[in-house]
Amino acid sequence: MIRTSVFGFLAALLFTQGCGYHFVGIGHGLPVDVRSIAIPIFANQTNQTGIESVVARALVDKFTSAKRLSLTGEDSADALLTGTVKSFITSPLTVTSGTQVTTGYRATLTIEATLQRRRDGKVLWKGEVSEWRNYPVASDLAITEARKKEAIRQISELLAERLYVMVLEEF
Repeated sequence: MIRTSVFGFLAALLFTQGCGYHFVGIGHGLPVDVRSIAIPIFANQTNQTGIESVVARALVDKFTSAKRLSLTGEDSADALLTGTVKSFITSPLTVTSGTQVTTGYRATLTIEATLQRRRDGKVLWKGEVSEWRNYPVASDLAITEARKKEAIRQISELLAERLYVMVLEEF
């Protein structure tokens, strides 16, 4: 009985190690010489003015609050996290059947990012990440616009969290 349990445990350990599973917070995605990071404002390929600043603010807040890397200027950073806001799309989510009026939108934001070591230019991580949020429509256009901006802020926070985990935890 004990022999079977030990074998089962060792087999499970072997399979999980091969699949890349590990505990969050002890990832090994970055070289040991990368201790500081700079996050310049991303490029913006969308028609949504200022969205790149919201994304950058969320990224800076996430990396600062995590305290795993120190945030510094581009000239003194060990690595640069650069990127582009590739797309921002709002699409009708719900439409009333009688009047065909949109009552909600889905906002989808996609960014492409690259983490590059400064000293040799080596790309440490590169990828594309998307997130979405729904927001309701109001009869007042200013309220609907404010809700869209709040959705952008929430999406940016989600993207920052995912990007942080992908870059530092090697997922």
